[in-house]
Amino acid sequence: MNWHTNIMIDMESKSMDELRYIKQDCLEAARAGETISNPKVGQYWDAFHYAAGEIKRRKDGGRK
Repeated sequence: MNWHTNIMIDMESKSMDELRYIKQDCLEAARAGETISNPKVGQYWDAFHYAAGEIKRRKDGGRK
């Protein structure tokens, strides 16, 4: 499996508190990384979106 698949699967096992923390932490890391041209900034944005997506999925009642 690739990194994206692994992180999406990992997000499913996180608590809502963990997902909110990851989302906020990745947002801050991505924004900071953009100011210094960090090559990992794309992964931070991806993790932010995967955490946000998992939060939304749960609020919407699961997979559709």
